[in-house]
Amino acid sequence: MNPVGVVLVLSQLAGALGAFPNPYRPIAQAAPLLEDVGEPLLLTPYLAEGRLEEARAAAQVTVEAFASVPSYSGFFTVDALFDSNLFFWFIPSQGDYLSDPVVLWLQGGPGASSLYGLFSENGPFVVAGGEGAGLRPTAWTRQHSMIYIDNPAGTGFSYTNGGLARNETKVGQDLYAALLQFFTLFPELQLNEFFVSGESYAGKYVPAIAHTIHQNNAAAELRINLQGLLIGDGLSDPVNMVRGYGQYLYQIGL
Repeated sequence: MNPVGVVLVLSQLAGALGAFPNPYRPIAQAAPLLEDVGEPLLLTPYLAEGRLEEARAAAQVTVEAFASVPSYSGFFTVDALFDSNLFFWFIPSQGDYLSDPVVLWLQGGPGASSLYGLFSENGPFVVAGGEGAGLRPTAWTRQHSMIYIDNPAGTGFSYTNGGLARNETKVGQDLYAALLQFFTLFPELQLNEFFVSGESYAGKYVPAIAHTIHQNNAAAELRINLQGLLIGDGLSDPVNMVRGYGQYLYQIGL
């Protein structure tokens, strides 16, 4: 049988038998909105006009459920031609804010919102079904300032009018544009150590943005102090990584 046919048959069987379950646990459906939440908070115009204090004030998260930990969120325009805007949620370090490292977290998927990492893995907030938000005692924010970005445009709250990324070069360019704006909004963090982290398909996103930073830093007016990468269960090279699955499953009796 043609190899492609084999893959299709196996894929259909896997779906029918549930051989590859969804790793993300079910989350309760959101309650209906009681009011219009308004327009997206686009911070790029504030930055272009040098209105940093206004931008930071507008970006402050004031929702009561999250008020116990100061944080900021909004959108950075990364491609004006296609009106591409990346959503971010920034939680300053609860330790030594001015010297602790800054860490960017990217979810995988592709197409998974980085808010999953914030609420279910390493952020300060824990959402218990129907009971509001609690605090995670082992949050990375205890000693790191964390930036969660829905990436690429079209993922989560990030949106675009036809500017979907078709390769990792575009992913890197858009994230880089967002990070330059982030460090403009929070200039006191420009010299802090910066790390890029993520999991699963972010095994492609993390190197993409790190490579873009490395390429641009030498001539950049705003240099990002990149110090390292963190990749968990990264799907960095699917062709070669998946190739060994059959032999592995055979050896463990599946």
